Amino acid sequence: MKSLTGFIFLALFALSACASITTGSTQSVAVDTNPSKKCECKLSNDKGVWSITSPSVTTVTKAYSPLVISCQNESGWKGTASVESTTAGAAFGNILAGGIIGGAVDMSTGAAYKYPAQIIVPLHKE
Repeated sequence: MKSLTGFIFLALFALSACASITTGSTQSVAVDTNPSKKCECKLSNDKGVWSITSPSVTTVTKAYSPLVISCQNESGWKGTASVESTTAGAAFGNILAGGIIGGAVDMSTGAAYKYPAQIIVPLHKE
């Protein structure tokens, strides 16, 4: 019985790899604007700033802080959206198996968090 319990514990430990390894500290995010297209957008959080022309996909560094997206175009359309990060599932497995150190690493690198995969920024005309 002890060997079965040991095997189950070892299997659970192996399956609960830390989020830094399984999901990484970056994420692809698709940004679109509504109703106007072809806007210059700036995405920012505590880990950096990224620029794109919508609609587009970019890779951002994940963080606990919100991802703020500001868009505008030459026709006078402007808009801002802010999305909160959520805790990635792999972070919970790491806290259970890897303890405080693994959780701290995931939180500091941003690997413990994720943003929505698609963000639509509502625009208004000034």
